[in-house]
Amino acid sequence: MNEYLQYSQNIIVTVNDTDFNGLVKPSAILGYFQDVATTHAAIIGVGYDEMVAKNLAWVLIRTSYKVVRSPMLGEQLTVTTFPEKPRISDVNRSYYIYDSAGELVISGASKWCAIDLTAHKLNRCAPLFAHFDNSAFIPTQPFDDVNPKLPAISDYGVTIDEPTAFTVQVTDLDRYHHMNNAKYGDAVLNICGLAMLKSRSIARFDANYISQLFVGDKYSSYKVTIGNTTHIEIKKSSTNDVAFRARIEWHAKQVIK
Repeated sequence: MNEYLQYSQNIIVTVNDTDFNGLVKPSAILGYFQDVATTHAAIIGVGYDEMVAKNLAWVLIRTSYKVVRSPMLGEQLTVTTFPEKPRISDVNRSYYIYDSAGELVISGASKWCAIDLTAHKLNRCAPLFAHFDNSAFIPTQPFDDVNPKLPAISDYGVTIDEPTAFTVQVTDLDRYHHMNNAKYGDAVLNICGLAMLKSRSIARFDANYISQLFVGDKYSSYKVTIGNTTHIEIKKSSTNDVAFRARIEWHAKQVIK
């Protein structure tokens, strides 16, 4: 794997990273992905400062991960990221999280696009990586069907639970003053609720980021569970526009030792 562009960070799972079960929260996993991607992008010349100088910004549009084993409080982990060959309008990143024994515990990927900050239109991604040969990019994804486009929750044709209302807080914001991508992980746990999380843990998490939420925005969260999968949709209350969709596949709650 050393021939491909890559970057690794070592982290310790903290109290703030875990839920009441002592397992790593989706927001923490998404945060690990976001942190390692942000640092690596700067190293290879497509980071925040370089993008802003070109009046551009990276926008996350989809992410997925699978859990082999959920890390717990105090564990030392290594997070490694590999960018894939950029396409015209987007670029994927792969992520692998290993425990201190070198065993894979989580794998994932995210799909990013570049946005012109003035025109609010897509910018071509491939030219941003023109200084790298195609052989520098990892040719494989971490698992099949990564970063899928999720259907509307109404497409499942079943009764949807009553919506729950939330409001975007100042502490939810990123540097662009949007609700931070990782914060949606906490929103998902709040939507699922205590009872479900007492009996289940996440096996796979898929998310689609569709439109932006800003401080003070009220949003309604809808969910339906079919078999072993929960489907979630977040809509901005004032416009009923969909901001976010997620799909969670569950397994029986991991036993904490």
